[in-house]
Amino acid sequence: MSGTNKTIPRLWAGFAVIMAAAGVLLWRLGAAHFITGIAGGIAVAYLGLLMYYLLIPRPGSKPITFIRGYLPGALLRYIIMIGAFCAVVFVLRINAIGVLLGIFLGMMVSTFISLNHLRQSPHKHPEV
Repeated sequence: MSGTNKTIPRLWAGFAVIMAAAGVLLWRLGAAHFITGIAGGIAVAYLGLLMYYLLIPRPGSKPITFIRGYLPGALLRYIIMIGAFCAVVFVLRINAIGVLLGIFLGMMVSTFISLNHLRQSPHKHPEV
């Protein structure tokens, strides 16, 4: 489990806010409402982003092989994500189409943020 000391509490705080918003929508609109499904899907997608950040091996931490470094975290992420989806759709009976749309939207936003974070500025020559 890795990450900077400032980022992990921020990620947990964001997860708490999203879960609170999904809970309020569930309470106010009901489980069958489309908007509740979208909020539930975004919460599931954010959980995936949080687990990805916490469980991915970071470069420079120690020598990493695929089997010892990446695979256990990936399996744990998949098990938790499938369990979270099943809990939201089958246990809480939240609108399934809304959940799928929310997961799609949440994963698109997290992919955009991740790729934007990886983008590097062009290197300037010393003469400039």
